[in-house]
Amino acid sequence: MRDHATSLKTLTRIAFCCLSLSLLLSSFEPPRAGAQRRRAPSQRPGAQRPAPRAAAAAPARMDFSHRRREHQLACDKCHKFPSENWKEVRKGDAAFPDVTQQPEHESCLGCHRQQFFARERPAPRICSVCHVAATPRNLARLPFPNPPEFFDQTPHAREFVSDFRIGFPHDKHLEVVGRLAPGQAEPGGVRFVTASFRRTPLRAPQESDPKSCAVCHQTYQPQGKSDEEYVTKPPEDLGEGFWLKKGTFKTAPNHASCFTCHSQDSGLAPAPGDCNACHKLAPPAARADFDPRLATAPVLTDGTILRRWRGRESSGTFRHEGGAHPDMSCTNCHNVGALNTLDPKTTKVPLDSCNTCHATATSAEGGALNLEIDRRKADPSFQCVKCHVAFGREPLPGTHAKAVAAPQQ
Repeated sequence: MRDHATSLKTLTRIAFCCLSLSLLLSSFEPPRAGAQRRRAPSQRPGAQRPAPRAAAAAPARMDFSHRRREHQLACDKCHKFPSENWKEVRKGDAAFPDVTQQPEHESCLGCHRQQFFARERPAPRICSVCHVAATPRNLARLPFPNPPEFFDQTPHAREFVSDFRIGFPHDKHLEVVGRLAPGQAEPGGVRFVTASFRRTPLRAPQESDPKSCAVCHQTYQPQGKSDEEYVTKPPEDLGEGFWLKKGTFKTAPNHASCFTCHSQDSGLAPAPGDCNACHKLAPPAARADFDPRLATAPVLTDGTILRRWRGRESSGTFRHEGGAHPDMSCTNCHNVGALNTLDPKTTKVPLDSCNTCHATATSAEGGALNLEIDRRKADPSFQCVKCHVAFGREPLPGTHAKAVAAPQQ
């Protein structure tokens, strides 16, 4: 009896399932032959389609600043000396231990772990500080500012502004770089080598300079004997307007020069790994005689020129290779012993250095300063372009009027 009852219950359940399935299938009407499929409301003629979903915007690039309080740490907290790729950046005999790429992940994770694992797509924004596109298939890093001779040839150098200035004591180096022959061994076994022996021979007027500035500073992109005097082709309607010329700027030494003496072998302090001995947070930027509109891509792409030009705090047009300037000693205009690269006031060339040649008793005698001032007096809207790029639009400073009055007296 028990087996019969169980069998009956099983058959009842099967019958119930079959009935339910048949009712469910009967509720769907098969499409008729030739009949059009019913359109969704959004597909009917005249119906307004929903607006397409906006594509997710790529996260904005995140900039890194050494000025933030949490980043003002000892340099070796993040930067390891030397970088793993120092033999790849400079090849062969030119290679030497140096910091040549961004810090590794472990330097950042200690403080930025939450940002590293943020649910941001396509990648956490913090990755954009160092990486071109942080994906498993593209681990390329952005170019590092050192070595500058390679970085300055990249598009990233155009807008790059360092958080640091180099604190270089000129007064301590005058006697060292002034030697025109390899130096003798100093107490403790240290031997100074004049860096110019490894580079292009110096011109005679510069060799006679008692301070030998040309050991570290050479004319950048000189015109020489070339007929083309401009860095890039000027517009046809330039007229008396300003356009940057070759030979305007001087180079500045970098690690390749400094590490000649301050090396791991010499033991001469500061050591190459003591970054903060020279790299100091820059003071607030001073006003510069620079017009960004004249340096737009693709007009000017050279990072070295842009950095020098953006820092010109007096005459933005001054050309070291122009006129009689190459035949003059650097000390005619620069008080080298008092130069403090961290103090903009000491690096600015005073107007008194220009008066000797460019201010005369009258404009008829050819003084450039006289000519510009006379034209400004005749036409208040005249823009001084002989010496200035942006400052030439401003009112005439009192120092200029005194400079012109001095020869008359």
